[in-house]
Amino acid sequence: MPTLPTGFAALALIAATLIAPAAQAADTPSASAGDSCIALSEDQQIVRAGADRDVLLRSGDQHYRVVFTASCNSAVTSRRLAFETQGQSNQLCGGSRSQLKTDRASCTVERIEPLEATAFKRMARQRSR
Repeated sequence: MPTLPTGFAALALIAATLIAPAAQAADTPSASAGDSCIALSEDQQIVRAGADRDVLLRSGDQHYRVVFTASCNSAVTSRRLAFETQGQSNQLCGGSRSQLKTDRASCTVERIEPLEATAFKRMARQRSR
């Protein structure tokens, strides 16, 4: 029969084994909206005023700020703007997997930030001034 201190030691060892994976999971960053993928609707609005580093995107009733990995000057003047992920149109992913295709160039998407509709409208108005 184990003694009382031995029983506590065994209990502590069991507790440590159960707690360690949970603590490890808490330290591991989870996938954020910036790394997830979004299927875009045909009803889109891209606000590109001040589009050097990002654009505002409305897809149906969803609103986003799309941030590029580097400057995207061609988005400001291009007649054609379309998001593409590995050759698939109307698919938008963060984590440098998608690109904004313009008339002359492509801009890599770093992350996608969801926005409330009111924030989207406010930011769009500020950019158009």
